[in-house]
Amino acid sequence: MAKLPDPLSTLAPDAKRVYDKITAKRGQMRGGPFASLMHHPALAEKVGDLGEYLRFGGTLPGDIREMAILITARSVNQAYEWIAHARIARTEKLPDDVIERVRTRGDLAALPPRLRRPARVVQHVLAYESIPQGLQDEVQRELGMTGLMELVALAGQYRLIAGVLFAFDTPLPEGTPAPF
Repeated sequence: MAKLPDPLSTLAPDAKRVYDKITAKRGQMRGGPFASLMHHPALAEKVGDLGEYLRFGGTLPGDIREMAILITARSVNQAYEWIAHARIARTEKLPDDVIERVRTRGDLAALPPRLRRPARVVQHVLAYESIPQGLQDEVQRELGMTGLMELVALAGQYRLIAGVLFAFDTPLPEGTPAPF
């Protein structure tokens, strides 16, 4: 079991600035990926900046953004990431039946087109496949080029976050059952 010591109680002033910047939008770090990343504050800041943009400054509707994150978390069985973002997905009005379909690896082809097409883009990215031109054109029409690019970047960003969570055996929040 790979564990890291808690860096948060001994942050140097520059690291404390990074911590404050990251927690300003996300709230406190309670053992999640950024607690581990704070062992390298400059890296934590860069990863945090991209995540902050994608979550809080991007162009995707919140339900589509969170669905993309959940698909990514489920594709690698990352329970911590799933738990954090299933809650956010509900606040962004992603229907519970869609969340459950992703959690149980149900058929996403049955989703409404507004959700199905972005879900398929994320699935292609996670499978390291080219996005079929017709699908790319449809998503680009619906979400713009920026939305298409954000879907691709979300899959990569949350795979990176999943890797950090797995690498250092980040436990689930206390009292939280594993979702899968």
